[in-house]
Amino acid sequence: MVQPETKPRAAGKVKEAIDSYRLDDAPGFLLRVALRTHTSIFAAKMIEELTGPQFSTLAKLKEVGPCSQNHLGRLIHYDSATITGVINRLKSRGLIKSSKDPLDPRRREIDLTEKGRRIADAAIETIGEISGETFAPLTQDEFRALTEILKKIIRR
Repeated sequence: MVQPETKPRAAGKVKEAIDSYRLDDAPGFLLRVALRTHTSIFAAKMIEELTGPQFSTLAKLKEVGPCSQNHLGRLIHYDSATITGVINRLKSRGLIKSSKDPLDPRRREIDLTEKGRRIADAAIETIGEISGETFAPLTQDEFRALTEILKKIIRR
């Protein structure tokens, strides 16, 4: 059997890459630690004991208005099982409601209740404080650059 011709790896380059690797400079590691920092601040300061997924759900509904559960899950990057659990918990707290979609009676539409709208408004105000604390070390230009870099990674 004839083996396909492959480029040999330069052993020196591989060893150099391994020897020069520093975890504290690895972007994936830094993202995880930064997220942990933000999550800690979020948990300490967010109102109404809202979780991150619950906050995202309320904030997105406030932004886009009534929509299907499936569409809402896609908008906030949650799979079907996650969004179903979040929706059920928010319904049980009286923060969201579901009704028949006026354009398609087979579908259900998710929307904020009046109580949910009040809490969403207050939570959005609170997230400003949380983000202010999380990103305090950054200049406004650095913050904008970080936001654009993260969007670029997400959109790929």
